[in-house]
Amino acid sequence: MKAKIILTSILCTALQTVSAQEKQETPLVAKDSVAVMASAQTALLTQTQLEEKAKADAKTLKEAEKKAKEFEKEQRKLEKAQKEMEREKKDFEKRQKKILSAEKSVLKAKTKLADEKKSLEKNRSKLDKKKAKGKLTPIEVQEEEIKISKQEVKIKELELKVQNEESSLIKVRS
Repeated sequence: MKAKIILTSILCTALQTVSAQEKQETPLVAKDSVAVMASAQTALLTQTQLEEKAKADAKTLKEAEKKAKEFEKEQRKLEKAQKEMEREKKDFEKRQKKILSAEKSVLKAKTKLADEKKSLEKNRSKLDKKKAKGKLTPIEVQEEEIKISKQEVKIKELELKVQNEESSLIKVRS
C-alpha cells in the first residue's frame, strides 16, 4: 500500500508538472503566434509602405527627369536663339562695314575729282595769262593744251569712277 501511495503521489506530481508545463507553453505559443502575426502584419505594412514609397520615389524621379529634359530643351532653344542673334549681329556689322567702306570710296573719288578740277582751272588760267603776255611759243602752247586735255580725260575718268562708287554704295545699302 505504501508503494501504491508513493506511486500515486509520483504520478500526481508528474501530472501536475506536465499540466503546469502545458499551461505555460500554451500561453507562450499564443503569445508567440500573436507576436508572429503582429510582426507579419508589421512586415506586411512595412513592405506595402516600402512599395508605396518606391512608387512615389519612382514617380518623383520620372518627374525630375522630365523637368531636366524640358530644361535641356529650353537651354538648347536659348543657345540656338543666341547663336542666331550673334550671327545676325555679325552680318549687320559686316554690312555696316561695307557701307562705311563704300562711303569712304565715294568720298575719296569725289575729293580726287574736285582736286583735279581745281588743278585744271589753275592750269587753264596759267595758260591764259602766259598767252596774254605772249611769253609762250606755239609749241609750248600746244604742250600746255595737251596737258590740259589729259587732265580733262582724267576728270572724265574720275567722274565715271564717282558714278560707279555711288552705284556700288546704293547696292550695298539695299
